Amino acid sequence: MSGKEILSLDEFATAPRRQRAATEGPPRVYVERIREPAPTSDTTSKERPEAGTVQTEASKALRQMKRARMKGASHFVNVNLDRETKRRLKLASFNMDTSMQAIMEKAIRQFLDANGY
Repeated sequence: MSGKEILSLDEFATAPRRQRAATEGPPRVYVERIREPAPTSDTTSKERPEAGTVQTEASKALRQMKRARMKGASHFVNVNLDRETKRRLKLASFNMDTSMQAIMEKAIRQFLDANGY
């Protein structure tokens, strides 16, 4: 078929649309709720801690875990470079067979050490 031929919609086979009743709305989805079993009379409050206490202990433990994980984590800094500087950095990393990040880290450390930080 060449690009100049024009097809009409009548040339395509299409399935007829299904007719809906006027009162029928969108399909409804029912979700069954799961309920906790009611506490029995033989359980005491000593066996089951308060929900608020458990939640606060869990949140404290989560915060402590996040702090411990962040101690050894890397922190990122974005640097805007002009094209020429970026090209030179890329060339240097290729020639030295190291990453651009390693060169940037070394340069930052040298700058901070030289200025007493």
